[in-house]
Amino acid sequence: MYNTFRITFIAAILCAGSLLLPRQEAMAGARINMPYSMFGVGELRFNNYFQNLGGGGLSLGYKSNMSVNDVNPASYSGFDSQSFVFETTLFSHFYEQKTQNIKQQSDFLTLGQLSLGFPVTSWWSFAAGLKPYSSVGYQIRDARQEEAGSVNYIYEGSGGLNQVFLGSAFEFLPGFSAGVNMSYIFGDINNETSVLSDSVGVYRTNLINTDRVRGWLMGVGLQYTHEVSPERNITFGVTAGNQTDATVDRSETLRRSLPGVLDYDTISYREFDEGTLTLPAYWGAGFFAKINPSWSTGMDFQWQNWESYEIMGEQEDFNNSYQLAAGVEFTPTRETYTNIFRRIRYSAGLRYGQAHFQPDADPLNEFGISFGLNIPVRRTFNGVTIGFEYSQRGSDDGHLMQEDFYRLNVGINIYEQWFIRRRFY
Repeated sequence: MYNTFRITFIAAILCAGSLLLPRQEAMAGARINMPYSMFGVGELRFNNYFQNLGGGGLSLGYKSNMSVNDVNPASYSGFDSQSFVFETTLFSHFYEQKTQNIKQQSDFLTLGQLSLGFPVTSWWSFAAGLKPYSSVGYQIRDARQEEAGSVNYIYEGSGGLNQVFLGSAFEFLPGFSAGVNMSYIFGDINNETSVLSDSVGVYRTNLINTDRVRGWLMGVGLQYTHEVSPERNITFGVTAGNQTDATVDRSETLRRSLPGVLDYDTISYREFDEGTLTLPAYWGAGFFAKINPSWSTGMDFQWQNWESYEIMGEQEDFNNSYQLAAGVEFTPTRETYTNIFRRIRYSAGLRYGQAHFQPDADPLNEFGISFGLNIPVRRTFNGVTIGFEYSQRGSDDGHLMQEDFYRLNVGINIYEQWFIRRRFY
C-alpha cells in the first residue's frame, strides 16, 4: 500500500510540474521552431496516442486495461471492472531543418497528455484528459536593402490549440464496443511581424495578429474483438469525426519604438468581428492482433479532409492528409512478478504519410521509424513507458526544406484497483 501511495504521489508531482511550466513550455504553445507551423493551426498533435509512440502510434484497434487510448474512445471498454487508470506523458522533440544552403536545430519539452479512466458499470466506462491539439512556433528572418538602409523583417509565431476531452464507451454486444469523445478546443495563435532598420530615426515597427479559438469537437469509435482462442484474438477498430466550426476572436496590435529603445508604444489596437475556424472531418480504420501470449502486431490508416480548412472566411492551400502505420509488440512473459526484464514490453513500428502542408503546391511526405519499452514497477501493474521515434519530412532538393525529427516520450502509467468492496470477519 505504501509503495502504491509513493508511486501515485510521485506521478502527481510530475504532472503538476509539467502543468506549472511557463505556457510556452508546457502545452500546445511550446517554444518550437518549425517553419511549416506558420500555416493553419500549426503542427498537429490531436490524433496521437502518445503512450504507443514506440509502436508506430497504433491506436485504432488497440485496447488495454492499463492505458487510456483516447484516439479510439471505444477502447475505454477494456478497463477492468474494478480498475482506475491514470497516466501522463512528457513529450521531448529535437529538430533539424536544412535546405541546400542553410541548416538549423531546435528542441523543446512539452506535456504529451494527462488522462484517467475507470469503469462505471460492467458495460459502461468513462475517461477524461488534457492534451495538445496543435503547436505553433517559428521565427523567420529576411534581410533587405531598402532606401532607408538595411531593413530586417522578422516573422514569428507562437501558441497553439489544446483540448480537454470527456469520453465514454459502451459494450452493447459481446465483443462489440462503441465510444464517443467530446472535446473542448481552446487556445491562442499569435503571428507577429517586426520591421527593424539600422538607420537613425527610423521606427521599429511590430504588428501582432492574435486568433483566440474556442469550440467543441466530437469523435466516435467502434471496436470488435474476435476471440480465436484464449491466447489469440484480433480487434478491428474504426474512428470518425465530423467537420466542426470553432469560434475565432481576432485582434490586431500595432506597436513602434525608436532604435535602441526596448519598450514599444502601442499605436493602435483593433478587434474584428467574431468569425469561425473550420476544423476538417477525419476517419480511420485499423486492427491489432494478439498472435500468442508474447507477440502482437497491428496496422492503422488515418485520413483527414484538410482541403476544407478555412479561417475567417479565407481558405489555405492544403492537401488532405493521411498516414499508414504498422507496429509489433513483444513481451517475454506476463506470468512472473520477480523477473522485471521478462515483463518488459518491447515495441517497434513504422509509419508513412502525407502532411496537410503544401509548400509551393508540392506534397510533403513523412516517414518514421520508432522503438519503445514499457517497464513495469516491481510487484505492481504500474509502469514507465519510453518511446523513441526518428522521422523525416520533405527534401532539401530544389526549393524545399528537409526536416529530421527525433522524438522521445516518457510516460507514467498507474493502474489501481479502487472499486473493491471490503469484507471484514
